[in-house]
Amino acid sequence: MTGTDRPGEEGFALVLALLALMVLAAIATAAAAAAMSQLRAAGMAGRVMAARGAAVGAVERVFAETLGPPLAGIGGEAVEMAADTSADFGRWRVLDLRLEREFHLLVGEAAVGGGVPIRVARVAWWLEPESRVAAYRAVVESASIAVDASARVLADSLLAGREGLAACNDVAFLAETMGGGLVARTGGLPGPPEWGGGDDGASFDNVRLGWFDGPALAAFADIDLSGGGTLVPGCPDCWSGLTVGTERVLVASPGAGVLVVDGDLTIANGVAWTGLVLVSGDAIMENGARILGLVRAGGTVTLGANAVVDGSACAAVEALKTVGSLSRPIPLPGRSWIGPVPPGME
Repeated sequence: MTGTDRPGEEGFALVLALLALMVLAAIATAAAAAAMSQLRAAGMAGRVMAARGAAVGAVERVFAETLGPPLAGIGGEAVEMAADTSADFGRWRVLDLRLEREFHLLVGEAAVGGGVPIRVARVAWWLEPESRVAAYRAVVESASIAVDASARVLADSLLAGREGLAACNDVAFLAETMGGGLVARTGGLPGPPEWGGGDDGASFDNVRLGWFDGPALAAFADIDLSGGGTLVPGCPDCWSGLTVGTERVLVASPGAGVLVVDGDLTIANGVAWTGLVLVSGDAIMENGARILGLVRAGGTVTLGANAVVDGSACAAVEALKTVGSLSRPIPLPGRSWIGPVPPGME
């Protein structure tokens, strides 16, 4: 007899062999299932990461390409700003959820391979002319002021119309914040985020307009006077947009718009400017010079003989409205990304 001397042991050995094969098969099946599960998890993780990247890219694209005032209302439903379908990432879209007058949440959404949409969001600031102007507590805000006996700073017609300029007393927000003597003729400088860098960074130290720092204002300027010079507006009776200068700037003829000088400003004898004036250093109004609007200067504002600053919120608002390059959402500095965003938040 071969294999074993005891009857029945052959069958027992065969059973053991079969059991061993079954165990090995089960182990192999479990290993294969685990491997497939890991592959599926890796694939899902890859799709999630790809979708998140697509959502982030969509938000950044909207920041780069959007111009114009926001369409979303405060506390209202989110408004779709952009949407498209990509061969690589499927459908994506960006929604604007307006939190406050100038603060928004831009929500990017994307899905890859028919998966669950992934949402990310970034906090944005979007200039509103009325909000920028309503922050003023004086017609002239400066570190100091020197006024000739014959010069005047007026604050009694802030919301009234002028020749060629409509009244703005029907704008409820302006009436609530600036009407009824709430704005003084002269006053000190506000702190950040209205003026000065503080914790916002050195780029805001000299001049700022909300969350536009000096370099951003220079980048969006319609008229560039870098290095100083003489400003001679080509159209004294129309808005010239945003003028940005540095060092020493002389306004030699009448003009209108938003005038930003990272340095010192002089308005020549008898010259008038209409709109908003922001100066990091000193602002000198020579004899008979006139500003219709609002002034903010980091140094001394000097009014010569018969010079006048006629406070006008309407002129400042209108000047800002004519600068199309500033009507855009910009991401807040620092850690302003939020994600993932749960469904239904928008």
